[in-house]
Amino acid sequence: MATSLVQLREYGESAVAQLTETQASILSASGLVEAIRTADAGWWELRPGGKVGALRVGSVDVRVAPKVDIERVIFMLSYRLRGVTWQESEVAVESADDIVHVLADMFARSVAQAIKPGLLQGYRVAEEALPVVRGRILIDEQLKRRPGMWLPIEVSYDDFTVDTPENRVLRAALERLQRNPLVSDGTRRKLGGLLFQFADVSKLTPGMPLPRWRITRLNRRYEMALELARLVLASSSFEHRVGEVAVDGFVLDLPKIFEDFVTVALIDSLPPLLPGSSVEGQHDTYLDTGAEVLMKPDIVWLDSASAALAVLDAKYKEEKVSGFPNADLYQCLAYATVLGLPRAHLIYAKGNADVREYTVTGSGVVISAHTLDLSLPPDALLAQIHALAIRVASDALVGTAGAA
Repeated sequence: MATSLVQLREYGESAVAQLTETQASILSASGLVEAIRTADAGWWELRPGGKVGALRVGSVDVRVAPKVDIERVIFMLSYRLRGVTWQESEVAVESADDIVHVLADMFARSVAQAIKPGLLQGYRVAEEALPVVRGRILIDEQLKRRPGMWLPIEVSYDDFTVDTPENRVLRAALERLQRNPLVSDGTRRKLGGLLFQFADVSKLTPGMPLPRWRITRLNRRYEMALELARLVLASSSFEHRVGEVAVDGFVLDLPKIFEDFVTVALIDSLPPLLPGSSVEGQHDTYLDTGAEVLMKPDIVWLDSASAALAVLDAKYKEEKVSGFPNADLYQCLAYATVLGLPRAHLIYAKGNADVREYTVTGSGVVISAHTLDLSLPPDALLAQIHALAIRVASDALVGTAGAA
């Protein structure tokens, strides 16, 4: 059966496609699009939101491209993963409109670079029965399994191997992309060539949590590849079968990527403006005195005593011509009130206005709404965020001095 293709753009115009009930349900559950039944039987309106990527559901391909250049998406991802060590030359990609192809190729290049000196090796505890003593004899196991027998001997020893958590995660991500039909043939061949080098690495058990790892000087060269692998495995979790419908996909949550990018960029910019301060993402606080309604502001700037200096909320959507959405202002007012701050900040991914300020009647809380231009080159975008940090710090420290 021929595959039909539906091409959309995030937060863009919708399209109509012929789908089964199962296909529509899968597409809506993925979050890539919202599938809405039309008056015509079997036809559904597909509305894109803030997620991008591709999903193949049976014989239907739905692809949602980002509004900003893919290079900017890759930059935000890379900066979030690598922080201030990001270099543009590391993530250069050809102009393309398919985020799946670009990220698959980026992951292949990251893995190739990571394993260039050879696969990472490490020690693991191995237990097995051997004809000779190696390491420590497991006396209890020997008596339980082979009472009265000397050979083979149950032993435990440290094995220096390539079968490490890091390599198992990379192998799983390579396999996931290599068999994904949405990835280009050329990139799949690259992935297959890389997989050959992981032949002695065991496979992860499907459905089990990823093994844990900690970045140290010994595995630092794996850092970018590991974080991309984590992203690949999370974003392609749609790979399964629902009844008779095969599902393959790769979906990225751009609002989350934007929020993480802004958080990391402000971690780089705000603390140097006040020694001893720190930036915390998804800061836990409660709306009510009974601590029943949990709130998680995107970004909170804290002083050395962990008292809030400023609160910021990142919104990956365009500011409307008529002004900033009311619900966003209400949300920021709640954050400022709970944290005892005279001001809160909204940060939009794009807009048509300079900074706008709203003073709340009764409380006097000021909500500042800012916009970032993601079309700017990386250096200019970071400069824009640094200028925002200086303004936030100025407002916060002046307010603190006034309160004192």
